[in-house]
Amino acid sequence: MAATATLAALCCLVVGLVVATPLLAASGSQAATLLYEVFGLVCHQIAERSFHLAGHPLAVCHRCFGFYAGFTLGLIVLPLVRPARNWLLEKPRRILLFLAPTAIDWLLPMNTPASRFLTAVLAAAPIAILVWAAVGQIAQQMPRNLPPENP
Repeated sequence: MAATATLAALCCLVVGLVVATPLLAASGSQAATLLYEVFGLVCHQIAERSFHLAGHPLAVCHRCFGFYAGFTLGLIVLPLVRPARNWLLEKPRRILLFLAPTAIDWLLPMNTPASRFLTAVLAAAPIAILVWAAVGQIAQQMPRNLPPENP
């Protein structure tokens, strides 16, 4: 459980950094430049395809922000919703159903900020259940009490 909480906290930190970046940019902080560069490694950061805050774009586009937010929400909420959790873990291929709207939205010539964001949230949330289950299995298999090392 501690490993899952750590992962959830890390995800919240990443989402927080995405949102904090334009606020830092508005205040003239050099940290914003660094954060834009770091997030630029994984996102195109086209300003017209990004939400704006304080007159500056978020550190990632609508769809990437949806993936980050959806994964974080899924990691925090879905483990608590036993029927949904069990349904997804019973047949993990069901997660593909949630990816389809994002793929269709991506293929459409006309999509909107809301459609890009919401379909990404829908795609990422159930993926978090697989990660949650994997982290739980790994944590269970780790030795609890390691013997002290001999020099």
